[in-house]
Amino acid sequence: MEETTVHIETVRTREIRRNVGTLTGLGKSLIAEGQRHPITLWKDGTLISGFRRLRCHFLLSGGQNRTGFKHIHAVFVDTIEDAAKRLLADAQDPECAQPMTWSDACRLWELMRKLDEPAALKRAEAARRRGVELRTKTQLGERKPGRSSHRTDDYVLTVLAEPFGISAATARRVEVIYQTATGVIGADEKKRQKAERIMGELDARRATPWASYQELMGLKQRTPAAKAQAEPVESADAAKQISAWDRALPPLQGLISGLSELGPPSRDLTWEQVGPVHAQLSYARRELEKMIKQMKEISNR
Repeated sequence: MEETTVHIETVRTREIRRNVGTLTGLGKSLIAEGQRHPITLWKDGTLISGFRRLRCHFLLSGGQNRTGFKHIHAVFVDTIEDAAKRLLADAQDPECAQPMTWSDACRLWELMRKLDEPAALKRAEAARRRGVELRTKTQLGERKPGRSSHRTDDYVLTVLAEPFGISAATARRVEVIYQTATGVIGADEKKRQKAERIMGELDARRATPWASYQELMGLKQRTPAAKAQAEPVESADAAKQISAWDRALPPLQGLISGLSELGPPSRDLTWEQVGPVHAQLSYARRELEKMIKQMKEISNR
């Protein structure tokens, strides 16, 4: 991912971000300090990250004696894994970290699915061959019966959820709401309008993805059952720890299964095999970091 310079008019843009926010501060920074971070382009020149920086360059390039803004620093990527790394790096910088709305994120995920189609076909074929290989080993008694932990469904969301600080499951639920609102998922007019309203509340940060998904699907909100008075009541801190373990154990167990399936490190392993395990490891790491932070806060009280 070497940095290069491209003319702003050669960048292929899609309508991802409907509102780039106020650009005054970013414009002043570009004039005074120059461009600190390159934008991210797919190998065909499609813009993936850096909508605000590109827009600022267009605005500044029209000014007197500002012809230098007709070119912009960029990095080209050709895998969604590298795209995710660039998105994550941008999200960690205050100048670039203007959060997308959930609708913006869904449009970006939709774009990345299209760009990733050739690689997705290769992953599916590799998964098919891997499945045949595992079934053969099982039949020959070289492997215990069981399902493989490798999955190709929603692989794009598994990789791209991390830069947004959410799980692939949460990303998929947001995507279902968006696709229902935009008609990608067939639904009657009443449900589509309901999805539009819910999506608006999500974009305005007045609702959480899980609660919004439950409302759209007509699921009951989960409420803890009342405890009998004779039963000892756990402290709030203990309850938080139990809840954290409940969230962390499944991905850790999946990670262990994935690592056992891969076996020892080998040059024969492909990214299609290692990628899903890497995504699980990243998720497990975030959950453990949250738990450790929580334990420190509780111990310091």
